[in-house]
Amino acid sequence: MTERIYAGSVEVPMKPVARSVIALALATSWTPFNSWAQQSETELLKQARVTKHQAKKIALARVKRGAIKCVKLEKENGLLIWSVDIAQPPKKDLTDVWVDATTGKIIAVEVETPITEKKEVAEQKARKWLSHHSVH
Repeated sequence: MTERIYAGSVEVPMKPVARSVIALALATSWTPFNSWAQQSETELLKQARVTKHQAKKIALARVKRGAIKCVKLEKENGLLIWSVDIAQPPKKDLTDVWVDATTGKIIAVEVETPITEKKEVAEQKARKWLSHHSVH
């Protein structure tokens, strides 16, 4: 079944990803943004006791024979974390290791499939767009 949005007399088909992005956009436009969205990376770096280099070493010690694809400092569920994405070729999945940026402890390890990775990227783009286009 294809969901459709009706704009006057024009029928516009929607793909599942578009529905997710629109739902996220609508949900976040009516609620206050989390404080993490408004903090710059510089402000977050001031709060971190664990460096990016240390977080990489900690994550690679957990995921053997991997190559780091991406490292981001962010707030998740109120915690300041380094999110380290590690690829292990020939596997297509990524392992996302969350390293607590204040203690250096691993607080989560999640395997992300290419599908979940695409969804996460779409959500990040929607959040970024909303943060630049919201009325303050």
